[in-house]
Amino acid sequence: MLLPRIFRPIAAHPAPLSASLTRFALPIRTRCLSTTNQPSDSESIEEPAIPLPSESTAPEPLLQEKAPLPYFVGRNSLNSLSVYHKTKRGGNLRITLLKNGEGDLQILKKDLQEVLELPQGDITLNGTTNHIIIRGHKKLQVLNFLYAMGF
Repeated sequence: MLLPRIFRPIAAHPAPLSASLTRFALPIRTRCLSTTNQPSDSESIEEPAIPLPSESTAPEPLLQEKAPLPYFVGRNSLNSLSVYHKTKRGGNLRITLLKNGEGDLQILKKDLQEVLELPQGDITLNGTTNHIIIRGHKKLQVLNFLYAMGF
């Protein structure tokens, strides 16, 4: 006699969904403009003296504000970044599409090309739709770059 399916023992537990989704960590160089002079590696860096709370000095901001980037990547109506995989030519051409870009997208294209280490022909900018088209399925790498840049 066979037991109904709900009473049968489970042979193997399925892996949790979060374990199957992995993101790649890329070495990302962020760009920010600063008005202070950065000391070179050969110069010694001295730690600033921390003022005591008893001194009557105005509090100074600990972190300098970064200058805004010349581009912006907006989110879609579901509050997620618009990065999509597409296949064309019967599945032989795989592309990644980045939408909702604003500002100077040539600089965004150049930054993506440097981070993903792509040759010049593998990333293009559609000037009509303002979409960045990347050859190959690179959605996770693009999302990691955008999250690291603060979008």
